Amino acid sequence: MTTRLLVGTRKGAWIYTAGEGGRCWELSEPIMPGWTVHHMAADLRCDPPRLYAAANHWAWGPSVARSDDGGRTWEQRSPGLAFPADTGLAVANVWQVQPGHADRPGVVYAGTQPANLFRSEDWGESWTPVASITNHRLRPLWGPTGSVGDSSLHSIEIDPRQPDRVYISISTGGTYSSEDGGTTWDLCSHGIVVTTPAAKDFLAEIAEQFPQPELPPDVDPAALDEFHKFHIDQKNPDRLWAQSHVGVFRSERRGKDWQDVTGGLPSFHGFPIAVTKRGTDAVFVVPIEYGADNFRVVNGQFAVWRTMNGGESWEKLTNGLPGPHDYQSAYREAMDTGAQDAEGVYVGTTNGQVYASADLGESWQRLPGTLPPVLSVTATSW
Repeated sequence: MTTRLLVGTRKGAWIYTAGEGGRCWELSEPIMPGWTVHHMAADLRCDPPRLYAAANHWAWGPSVARSDDGGRTWEQRSPGLAFPADTGLAVANVWQVQPGHADRPGVVYAGTQPANLFRSEDWGESWTPVASITNHRLRPLWGPTGSVGDSSLHSIEIDPRQPDRVYISISTGGTYSSEDGGTTWDLCSHGIVVTTPAAKDFLAEIAEQFPQPELPPDVDPAALDEFHKFHIDQKNPDRLWAQSHVGVFRSERRGKDWQDVTGGLPSFHGFPIAVTKRGTDAVFVVPIEYGADNFRVVNGQFAVWRTMNGGESWEKLTNGLPGPHDYQSAYREAMDTGAQDAEGVYVGTTNGQVYASADLGESWQRLPGTLPPVLSVTATSW
């Protein structure tokens, strides 16, 4: 097995390949130069693995691109990746692509902006909108003050034990679960209680400045306001994790209730969250500054924060990361953990730097090259 990092940026994609021992990394030539790549995934159900890229272009439009030769060549045509004509909506961007469960060969999912879920049953060759999301009763609320075009479906997670248990998370729209492969959906991000004082003050200020529309009784404004990144814990699939606009949250019962575990972090705000997939139980976030000045970067020292006890306490990890006098951040897809290398953690920054850790974040190595702003980092092995 060789570890590879699939890196999407504002101006194309790259692939890092780890050499022997995981300390020497090689960087590919640019992939799809000029395209904005929000996310990449490797479908290990195929031999050789099929790579997918959520690729978007200002002139050529959105695409779920695919490659069967390790990223050397790509097919970018994506027939069916469109809203039904009667909705009056058009896909502006593809935000995420996710291979389906091992027991559902050929099934692939894609999330878009405006928020919608698309499904392929032929390994990404063609796409169909999932009607239950396209026509969801809460769609009018997806987006600031009901501006549906501003919403995005950014997280798709599948329970490894149950092929038909699928989760999706929508920016400013809530997080939903399905027990029947996407035929029906239940909101599973309501009932959140924010306990961090600064986050509570922020929510009160927002409520005063921007009155919320009248909401159904099962919709919680804090949940609506929103998860930035959502993950299922592959080691314990009943456990869910989220980095939201107003804190870090954990659920032990598949979203039936949530605990605010932001205490101990320097800020309630951030975008990426990464969860180990095997081995040691650990979760990683990158908090950033938040205030009226809209600074939204790390305050001079880039740091990854880690919990190894379910959020009861957090540790600041900086060994090998840039600072002091370094002001950048990490986007929602820009951090991942290793699938085979159980202690591998990887993060990309808005300044185009990629860092790798082989010891759960205790120390970091900057990988070669300076890329355009990094939008996504996906760790995979084959």
